[in-house]
Amino acid sequence: MAIIVEEEKNKSNLTSLFGWFIIIVAIAAAGYYLFIASPPPTVITPPAGFSDISAITQITFDPSSVINSSGFTALQQTVAEPTSTGPVAIGRPNPFIAP
Repeated sequence: MAIIVEEEKNKSNLTSLFGWFIIIVAIAAAGYYLFIASPPPTVITPPAGFSDISAITQITFDPSSVINSSGFTALQQTVAEPTSTGPVAIGRPNPFIAP
């Protein structure tokens, strides 16, 4: 016959209760700051030369004047578009057939 001797456990452990309280408060505070509280507004100061950029907003752009200009129409294409009927055929007719 075995004799079992156990030490009597303290039913109210104040340190354990205090530890759980700290953990719950930390989780609640993190949840509040992550999901509920709004962040403070960030003040961004513009750079010193920012007032010089305001003139750009008043520029008007007309695409038809660019397309119809003599400089744009004088441009030439220097590279020919590839064609399979040109001087050199590009690629194979069927790339999955072994050469």
